[in-house]
Amino acid sequence: MSPAIARAAGRRYLSPMPRHTLAAVIAAAALAFGSPGLAAAQHGTTIELVPMARYSFYPDSLALDNGIGIGAEVGFFVTRKLSLELAGSYSVSNLPDSTSVEASSVTGRLLVHLPLQGRTTALFGIGYSQSRFSRGLALREEGPGGLVGFRFGFGPRLGLRLEGTADYLAEPGSTANRTWTIGAQAGLSVYAGRLTPRDSDRDGVPNAEDRCPGTARDAPVDPTGCLLPRDSDGDGVIDGGDQCPGTPAGQLVDLTGCSADLDGDGVANALDRCPATPPGTETDPFGCPAGRPFPDSDGDGVPDERDRCPGTAPGVAVEALGCPRPTPPPAPARLVLGDVTFESGSAELSPAARASLRATATSLLAAPSVRIEVAGYTDDTGSRAVNERLSLARAQSVRAYLVAAGIPADRLTALGYGPADPIASNLTAEGRERNRRVELHRFE
Repeated sequence: MSPAIARAAGRRYLSPMPRHTLAAVIAAAALAFGSPGLAAAQHGTTIELVPMARYSFYPDSLALDNGIGIGAEVGFFVTRKLSLELAGSYSVSNLPDSTSVEASSVTGRLLVHLPLQGRTTALFGIGYSQSRFSRGLALREEGPGGLVGFRFGFGPRLGLRLEGTADYLAEPGSTANRTWTIGAQAGLSVYAGRLTPRDSDRDGVPNAEDRCPGTARDAPVDPTGCLLPRDSDGDGVIDGGDQCPGTPAGQLVDLTGCSADLDGDGVANALDRCPATPPGTETDPFGCPAGRPFPDSDGDGVPDERDRCPGTAPGVAVEALGCPRPTPPPAPARLVLGDVTFESGSAELSPAARASLRATATSLLAAPSVRIEVAGYTDDTGSRAVNERLSLARAQSVRAYLVAAGIPADRLTALGYGPADPIASNLTAEGRERNRRVELHRFE
């Protein structure tokens, strides 16, 4: 034990935290808790830099004044919630006889970041610390320690960290006479480096979670980044195994996607007028017992026993159950895609435009006989030649998206009309935005 410590043996020397320091810490905490906003945006490979101020409470055995010092923390995120951190601090204190002592510490720790409500993140760390005292006190101590604190974000990269630390230290090689060194610290947290995960194929799934890298941009994928199975005709059999694509809506199908034959008479349900024929019965081409006429009061070709709409007028086309086939409403000759707008001078589709076009593609798939002209338009800003090229590029962007969504390319043509046929005034910003549009023109 050094002479300075020996002179202080048996004395308790614990000076209180200065009032102005305590007030500053409380004010900073109150400001942070009162700030709602975004959560921290850290990800793997993000670096955190924290210059800080620290107030240290030394054990009675050292007889050192408690006091304020400076320090810094540098963290490297290995995952979104886990970082490796190196921290250091420096302060100058005094022994009871006013002898000056320099105190420094270095800590390496594993830090866990647990997001709470809003911008707040709880911090829990465990590590190993080494402290050195010089000038008036020659001493070195080391041992395990822990950290508990909070980070309050002011934005994606900036925040405030308030923390408490506790280190259980002893001289190197000694397990006896361990003492606790307590610290309270506050620092400005700055994130550097990438804040968002990489998504090389731009399918919305980060590379770290993407099991199918290289997926075409905007292709529908599942949460693992692999292509979703498609069922174009909605019969419950995905396209890869569907031997009868284009099955009408509502028709029962077997495992191959073709019309089912529930009574096993060799006549598909869609054509079977007697769908419950007993096994082994010889049937006619309509699935009914051979030679047995079936009653059909309204003459619509559906036996009365199956006809859910008896009394159908002659000549009316009916479905398999004898009800009139619904007539789809006529599609509009001209449809303005209101949600598909563009920035001035741009032909790039926005996320809102893509969402709208998905619904448009679904409607076009339900009408396979309709051919469409995709017409692009601009406002009257700039030369007409440039606007005509830009309007064609916008029409081609929409056509390419619809083709990628499953619409046959031979059903779609793209033309650019420039500033022709405005639907709003070009004298206002709102009107020009409406004129930067794409329309669908139906060919009769």
